[in-house]
Amino acid sequence: MVCPRCGYTNAPGDENCAHCGNALLPSSGFIQERRWVSVVFFDLSRFTEYALAHPLEDTWAAANTALQSAAGHARLFGGHVDKFFGDGFLSVFGVPRSQESDAKAALEAARAMVASSPLPGRAGVASGLVLRTPLGGGLAGDQTVLGPAVNLSQRLSQAAPPGEVWTDATTLRLVRSAMGEALPPQPLKGYAEPLTPFRYLGLREGSPGMVGRQSEYARLQELLEEVAQGGAYRVVLSGPMGVGKSHLAQHFVATLGPGRRGLVAPRLTTGVALRYALRQGLQELLPEGLSGLRSLELPERLRSILTFSIGLDEHPGLSAAELDALLVETWWQVVARVAQREPLVLVLEDMHNADPTVLEFTRRPPPPGVLLLLVARQNRWGSAPDLVPLELGPLSLEETQTLVLQARPELGAATSLHLAEASGGFPLAVQALSLTNTGEPEPIPLYQPRLDSLPRLARVALQASAVLGPTVPPELVRHLVGEEADLTRLVGEGFLEGDERGQLRFAIPWLREATLGQVGGQQVQIWHQQAARWYQRQGRLAESATHLEAAGEVTAAYRLWRVVAQSAWNEENYPGAILGYLEALRLAEGTVRLNAALEAGEAHLGLGRYVEARELADLVLQTLEAPQALHERALAIRLEALLELGQPEPLRISPSSAQEPRLRLALARTLPPPEARRLLGVLPGNLEAPAHLILARGWLKEGHLTRAQAECEMYLDQSATTPVGRFQARLLLAQTLWRQFRPQEAWEVLAEGPDEVLPPWFSASHEAAKAALALDLGDFPQAERSLERALVLAEEAPQPCFEAVSLSYLRFLEESGRLEEAQEFGEAAVARAPTPILLAHLALTYALTPGQKASAMLDRLMRGLEGVEDLEAQTLCSLAMGLRAHYEGRSAHSHLRRSVFLARQAHHPTLYFYALIALGEVLEAHNLKKALALSQYLLSHTAGRGFSVGHGYARLLRAQSLLKAGREPLSLLEFQPITRLARAWQAALLPGPRPPRAELRVRGYGILEVWLRWLNHRAQPRVGWPSRSEPDLP
Repeated sequence: MVCPRCGYTNAPGDENCAHCGNALLPSSGFIQERRWVSVVFFDLSRFTEYALAHPLEDTWAAANTALQSAAGHARLFGGHVDKFFGDGFLSVFGVPRSQESDAKAALEAARAMVASSPLPGRAGVASGLVLRTPLGGGLAGDQTVLGPAVNLSQRLSQAAPPGEVWTDATTLRLVRSAMGEALPPQPLKGYAEPLTPFRYLGLREGSPGMVGRQSEYARLQELLEEVAQGGAYRVVLSGPMGVGKSHLAQHFVATLGPGRRGLVAPRLTTGVALRYALRQGLQELLPEGLSGLRSLELPERLRSILTFSIGLDEHPGLSAAELDALLVETWWQVVARVAQREPLVLVLEDMHNADPTVLEFTRRPPPPGVLLLLVARQNRWGSAPDLVPLELGPLSLEETQTLVLQARPELGAATSLHLAEASGGFPLAVQALSLTNTGEPEPIPLYQPRLDSLPRLARVALQASAVLGPTVPPELVRHLVGEEADLTRLVGEGFLEGDERGQLRFAIPWLREATLGQVGGQQVQIWHQQAARWYQRQGRLAESATHLEAAGEVTAAYRLWRVVAQSAWNEENYPGAILGYLEALRLAEGTVRLNAALEAGEAHLGLGRYVEARELADLVLQTLEAPQALHERALAIRLEALLELGQPEPLRISPSSAQEPRLRLALARTLPPPEARRLLGVLPGNLEAPAHLILARGWLKEGHLTRAQAECEMYLDQSATTPVGRFQARLLLAQTLWRQFRPQEAWEVLAEGPDEVLPPWFSASHEAAKAALALDLGDFPQAERSLERALVLAEEAPQPCFEAVSLSYLRFLEESGRLEEAQEFGEAAVARAPTPILLAHLALTYALTPGQKASAMLDRLMRGLEGVEDLEAQTLCSLAMGLRAHYEGRSAHSHLRRSVFLARQAHHPTLYFYALIALGEVLEAHNLKKALALSQYLLSHTAGRGFSVGHGYARLLRAQSLLKAGREPLSLLEFQPITRLARAWQAALLPGPRPPRAELRVRGYGILEVWLRWLNHRAQPRVGWPSRSEPDLP
């Protein structure tokens, strides 16, 4: 293809001209692309006056001369003349390829245009993102640029007086050495608010300075001193993109002292017109320019190779290998001859993408007096005596903040620190973050030159990677771009890197954002659609849904998220299911949104997230136009969530009027068991499993334990269960087994804890249930361990869970003889959850505590518990009243008989045993025959059942009754007691000398300690507890 800029004939398929580097486009069409550019609009001032005062031919000649001169300056500085507008024209810097110096070149070109114009001229310069595209279907034969920066440059030019260059703040920030004078805000055509322009005054001289890198700079100075003494070094300055390698190299060259020569060579990379770049480099390397070629005194053969390499001679007709070897030798000799005059620092940048011949040149040790500074993202040179590696990492946070304040001195400490942290210590990212007044990053102008250095397919692969997300499978990129996508190069040059899962991600901050800024919306949509199909074929539906949404296919994305949620739930991937339901809810609209909210609510309910479930139900209930069926389903979810949270509220609908089966299921939980069973009736298949749990609770409440057990087991055999349901079923099953006097089997049911996906307080309920069983089984250390965990987990638990934990802990404290702690804890628990059962347990602690104060508190609690229907609470109240009455010398028989009856009716083994023991103590004084029968019943009923503590007390009661009857109970007393109370009771019953009082000291058991001391006070054990009228014991 013939280059339209220089006329050189290039090989077919070349993307860039081999002579001048101009981008080559196929003649068949144009491309549309986003580009960051600096735009110069130059026009002639007061040209209308000139045209009216001169003939047409003279006017044309003068205007043509002025505009051609200005356009020549644009081209000289590397700009592209986009179009002419009568007395002005537009030039663009940054197309078709960009350089880091585009903004600087635009400012200097504009200044040269104005200064050299034969007619009064002015210029406006603005920078920003534009769309480079053909207009009119490409019939004009060229492309143009559209965007705010184009309009602003024209408005600035029109507002500027003759002979001046006006620019915007963005362009000035891109050129750190630029000097600009802020002008008063100007009303510009098309802009709602006045804008502040800057008068461009030129460039500051000298190096812009360096932040950090002191050790690396000092090392370069040391090496330079050795080079000045005749040494020679290659220094590899490596590090990731944007870390400041080029800036350090340029700063080092700019600060060389007298008698030192430095040159930052033009980029000699793949895709660059090498002969054109070498010619530029030689022009700068020789003090006399190209006219000084003869002074090099090269051999004739090498001189011909040199003139060929800079485009002044024809191909010498050598093979590629011979030519490359001679090129390396020729340029080595050129550098050697220049260094003979004074020490030379030669900087070669972008060596990670170097032309192979240039790379071969760098593998050879440099001539004496030369410091060859190789700037690359990776060290590709291994080790050698003359090779010195210098690897740059990100700047420290303090250094980065200093850099931010240099760029934006008006920022405060907090804002500058935030930007420093966001930059990751990369100076290039600091520039991106400091470019705009808002603090929003603008990385495109800083990364675009680096992106332009990539071949087209590699650049497209990088753009696809940016579009597809923070991480992307390499297989997907190849699928979209083609197998020839050079991902290895992108990784090797530091654009991308692999993560621990083999995914690709961008290697440095803000590079992805810069790449995204170059991709048009239509291409983004196409890639997302293709990615969605690819992920769907892979069976990765969540990723597919994400890309469908990004492609604008919201309805399809919603449907796919529902499939994701349902599949994840069936696979017991509950976090994935919740994500799917919530994403579907986010995308849904109208009635579909209400249905999605209910689906998400059911999922949250099944995972014990009751607050979230209630909120999702309220979302539907607050929608006035919600259909009746959805309204009732929302009522059901809200009702169940509130029941589980212990926050029941008046029903909004009567059970008889409920039409939706899901609402009937929820309402059944609030009704007496017979009514609940009638209401459930025939349910859809999806509701049969939860109905088993409701039926189990009803049968348990009515005392039909085998039926309750069967319902629990049927639920656990179902496949359509939830983590909450399975946990509740095991808890209910353990209760039914325990109430059937099978504590060991109940313990085994609780061997499996709640699913990890459930909130932590479910574990509190589980540990509390285990602790209660451990107390019955006689494992007090296990109970204490379980309760320690439960108390921590129950701090933020709903009231039902907190109540269960508190009950177990109160019982543990009572049975361990820690009444004071039990009262203190009980008072705090009742203050948080004043439920009848907690109040009844607190009453028991006061019944066991001697003294008038405890008696008064007990009376107060009993008055508050009058009318309570809960059988367990009634049992505790009767037991408390009986124990207190017997201690105070009043008749306790009726209270204790009632407590036995109630405990049996409530199917509560522990209270049943304790009520029988207390009744047996009372009966010994009045009816020994009945006491003997009762103790024998209690002994046989606890034997082999697993109730170790209760069985120990039963043995002691039986032994005491036998002693009272004059019979020997020695075998009954041969066991290891579990509690301190049991050990003291055993000691009081054993034959022999009376045990010392220390063995009978069981502080913390209240009136039970008083009874034990009285029991031991008599030479022969005597039935009955001391009344308050008896004298104090010695």
